[in-house]
Amino acid sequence: MGIRDYFRRRQVDSKNCGACGAILPGGANYCSNCGVRLDEPDAQPLHIVDRATGLFNDRFIRPVLEDELARAHRYGRPLGIVLVENVSNGDGAYPTEAFPQQEETLKLMAAAVAGTLRDVDTPGVLGKRPPSLLVVLPDTDIAGTAHAATRVLDSVNTALSANGRRAALGIVCVHHGQRLRAGAVIEAASRSLRSGRPELLGR
Repeated sequence: MGIRDYFRRRQVDSKNCGACGAILPGGANYCSNCGVRLDEPDAQPLHIVDRATGLFNDRFIRPVLEDELARAHRYGRPLGIVLVENVSNGDGAYPTEAFPQQEETLKLMAAAVAGTLRDVDTPGVLGKRPPSLLVVLPDTDIAGTAHAATRVLDSVNTALSANGRRAALGIVCVHHGQRLRAGAVIEAASRSLRSGRPELLGR
């Protein structure tokens, strides 16, 4: 069998995961992207990946944050969190476009954010109306979080500028001195986004 026939066969044998849409090779039992078992008709997809962006979805990014908060507390390391939200259409008003337009905005934001992060950082979709992303930055102090946030904001606003949209950020740095939960940290990030000032938690 020639090399062209081999690749042609691989394309025919491949299929898409019903949970995340990733391309799967023929004969695969599990999705390597999201972990769904494919050969059990009654198996429920894990649905940890947002289909539009390829990032973790809102149901999974919160447990990821919980795990990182526990790890930061256990090992005495700081943790940075950045909340990115599409807050205006350039006139300061919250966006009111239809869902397809908001999903397209979310895709642009996700691609811009993913391109600015380290391998150890974890981005995820926190909400779709308005489009918002949460970024978890392990072992990152307030200076490092602010630096990462600046890069993220520049990248996102560059991506959104063609559509006349803009994003805003909420910044939180968690000190290891106190065990915090994901809900409290996300709420602090929302306060930071509204006030324009970073928040320090756990001291």
